[in-house]
Order: sequence, then structure tokens, then C-alpha cells
Amino acid sequence: MNIKVYGCRGSIAASHTQGSRYGGNTSCMLLESGGHSLIVDAGSGLVMLEKELREANPDYPGNLPMPPNILISHLHLDHIIGLSTFEPAWNKEPGMRVFTCSRDDRPLHEQVFGVFKPPYWPVTMPEVTACECIPIEANKAFTIGPFTVTPFNAKHPDETLSFHITDGHSSLVHLLDSEADHSDPASYKELRHYCNGADLVVFDAAYSPEDYPKYKGWGHSTVKDGVYLAKEWKCKRMLFAHFSQRYSDKELDRWKQYFSGDQFILAYDGIELVI
Repeated sequence: MNIKVYGCRGSIAASHTQGSRYGGNTSCMLLESGGHSLIVDAGSGLVMLEKELREANPDYPGNLPMPPNILISHLHLDHIIGLSTFEPAWNKEPGMRVFTCSRDDRPLHEQVFGVFKPPYWPVTMPEVTACECIPIEANKAFTIGPFTVTPFNAKHPDETLSFHITDGHSSLVHLLDSEADHSDPASYKELRHYCNGADLVVFDAAYSPEDYPKYKGWGHSTVKDGVYLAKEWKCKRMLFAHFSQRYSDKELDRWKQYFSGDQFILAYDGIELVI
């Protein structure tokens, strides 16, 4: 499985980090295996991904090898803002699919795209997109091409899902926007089941260990939590992401004091991994 990160910030895109080694886009990554691809989350990093799609495919978006499949953990703005300008979402022809859980009685299509309308957005997007929105549920596995995805509940507000994803050869666990305080075993009991022995865990490190007590209960974790839990879970590698926009390169570099070796990696926009 090939992984490329297009956005590793959380909450707000950090435009002030232009030129930063870590980058400033919010959550978005691309998984590829067996000629198929899966986008996980549609934050502002989706703009970077689309730039590559446009450069690689003449007459974009009409001649993509296959319509995009997007897996969305939850509908907070930093995880869906990229949909607002993603051209395949504006196609009148069906093809693009979004997978996420339903949170209320409205049609899922309205839940996903409903924020993109006046007075919050100049065009009423739910009326123009033919994108198919497919409801998913915690602990009910489904397939997208070679990928088997098992969603499970995250410790984060507003019906957030984490994902165990395998292509039959390797496994990735997506834990962004999930609070796993290593000092509270009850809070991560279910995570052990999904993370044990995983090839890669994408772990939320929104706050520094020093700042975390101020935000306890907000649904985020720290590098220090991840290092502790990776040893308990025996996962092969851990990729830290979802850094708050407040942290500079210098501050993020300081977090390397909590680990050594190549098991732990601080994500940056554009990083590529093979598992």
C-alpha cells in the first residue's frame, strides 16, 4: 500500500506556515493499491491532490481512470473544506462517491454538502453535485476496490469514526481526531483491538504534551501518548499528524525528543510511505 499525505494540520489551515517544512493544509491523504486509490478525509490538502490529478490527466476531471472515492471520518470543516472546490464533486454526472456515517435524519447528501450554501458559501452546492453519498457504520466492514475498511467509533465529538484499512497485504489505522490519553486505559481499550500489530498507525498529535491538559476532552492526543501506545500495541510504524496550526516547525521539531529510531514519523505535506 502506498500512502501520500496532502494535509497534516488540524482545525484550521495554517496559511502562515507557507514555506514550512511541515506545511499548513488540513487533513487529507491518498492510499493506493492494485491500481485503485482511496482518499481519506477532504480537508484543504485536497487542493494539493487535485493539482496533481489535473497535471496527470488532460481534460481533467473528465478522463480520470476511475471516479474518486473519499472516506470521511467526520464532518468538521477542517475535514471537508476541500470538497468545496474539488471539480469531480461539481460534475453533473454521477461517479464520485463519499463514504461517511449519517448523523441525523437528513439525507446524507445534505449532511455532507449542506454547509456549502448561502450565507456560508456563494453557491448552493447540494443542488449541483451528483456525488453519491454512502452511509457507513461503526464495526461494519465494507470494501472499496482492494481496500477493506472497518470503521469504529473515535473518542471525539460529533459522531467521528476511525478506520482500520487493509488491502490484504498491509494494514493502516487512521486515528486522527481521536483522544487516546495513555494515562487513561479505559479511553483506548477498543483501539488495542484494531491497532495491535498494524503496519502503520496514523495518530493524532494535535497538541504538545505541555498544552494538552488545557484541551483534555476535546478529542485529540499527543506525540507522547502515541509513543507509549505504539509500544503497547506493537504497531510497526506510527505517523503523527493533525498538528494544531499554532505550532511552528521549530516547535514540532522539539517533539522528536519523545522518540528515537524510524518507527515514529512526524507527517508533513507531501510525505510518501510504502507499507
